[in-house]
Amino acid sequence: MLRRPETEIAERLGIPPDYLSPIGMHLLLTIGILFLEWDVVELIFIYLSEIVVVAVLFAIAALFAAQPVEDHNADKWREETSPVQPVPILPPIYPRNIGLIVNNMFAYTVFFLFFVAMFVSVVDRSISSLLSPTAGLVILAICVSQLLRVWREFLVDHSYRDRSPAEALELGLRPVATFVIIAVYVIVPTTVVVLTAAFVLPDTVSGPVVLVAYVLPIGAARVWLQDDAVETVLQHQD
Repeated sequence: MLRRPETEIAERLGIPPDYLSPIGMHLLLTIGILFLEWDVVELIFIYLSEIVVVAVLFAIAALFAAQPVEDHNADKWREETSPVQPVPILPPIYPRNIGLIVNNMFAYTVFFLFFVAMFVSVVDRSISSLLSPTAGLVILAICVSQLLRVWREFLVDHSYRDRSPAEALELGLRPVATFVIIAVYVIVPTTVVVLTAAFVLPDTVSGPVVLVAYVLPIGAARVWLQDDAVETVLQHQD
């Protein structure tokens, strides 16, 4: 059996395969800052694009999940199990999952559009100007890495048969919780450090240095939060 390229790379580096995506993404962001003169607007645009890509791909994966959702309607979920297969090369779709997906994605979309509106209100550039060839390549890399993740989580060995749509949606919406945690535990402390450095050593603090000072700890936090650390932090806050 052929081994997947990301698995081989991860084993060579001695890290889990899920770590490759955030490490690769933040390496590309660092290169963009240092060599392509990216600014904070382009970085935020890429982060927002990643949130959309992850949410959409895992919402699609939720259509294929065969296991019922264990809630107060669990019996109804078990009864409505007739799948349909409109596309032969894809797994069957469970119509019972659609209502759950729509309800979750609607709330998510409202929440996300609020931040997009804030972003647009303070940016004087169009989306087309932000989507440069290099930024487009980073977003394409995000799409490919997340497609591989969906494949690994839900499609390999027909694993969608053992997953519920709630699991897929939780994975798809996790970036929102991740960035809330990062805002509190990474961005706020980093801002304090950057402001202190700008006051003490004003000649050494430049725009690219400031952006890298944010991107590197954010990337490290994203790697750590790939495991179950998101739930651990949220439970601790509760």
